Amino acid sequence: MMNRKQRRALKKMSPAEKALSEKVALLGTLPPSCNVCQKEFDKKDRKMVTSWSVVVRKGAQTVRLFCPECIEKTKEKIDER
Repeated sequence: MMNRKQRRALKKMSPAEKALSEKVALLGTLPPSCNVCQKEFDKKDRKMVTSWSVVVRKGAQTVRLFCPECIEKTKEKIDER
């Protein structure tokens, strides 16, 4: 629930600011592991944060997390086609 102060602040935000705040809120729903291989993700590990991929689907508002190994495997499969 939002109070009056929060609603007023939201009305003053530009469309770009609103979009950014929505994306930041979605990162709060980040899964704890890779969606393919279930490898654990440590949010405090700087190397993991910079190398893993996050995919957000707008329509379903789903957030998916992929490790570098799974991303590479996916790229290889796509290149085979």
